Amino acid sequence: MPLHTVARAAALSFFGLALTACTIDTNLDAARVDCGTPGPHGVDCEVKRTGGDGAFEACWNLVITCQNGGEMIGAACHDMAAGESQGTQNMPVTGFSGQESCDMPASGKVEQLKITSK
Repeated sequence: MPLHTVARAAALSFFGLALTACTIDTNLDAARVDCGTPGPHGVDCEVKRTGGDGAFEACWNLVITCQNGGEMIGAACHDMAAGESQGTQNMPVTGFSGQESCDMPASGKVEQLKITSK
């Protein structure tokens, strides 16, 4: 067998293996987090699955902007079991930093949402 034929066969085999190793899972775990109005016991956030069906952990920051321009920031995580579609996580008032700079909450925004499959 000529040398260039062997080299071509080896190259094609390598690229075939490389393509096989690069498969993409199109059913990735994904979620959204919607948080309610802050109250005396904190903020309840609803975690809804938007993709996948495996177990995962969702972690996020909630930034609450106040009427006087101050901000309060809290962080939370919620474990979602495989097949579960939604869950609720309470973020206690004591977990928020910057409370002394806030006169009255005006709006909130979920930031830095990270989904980690388990």
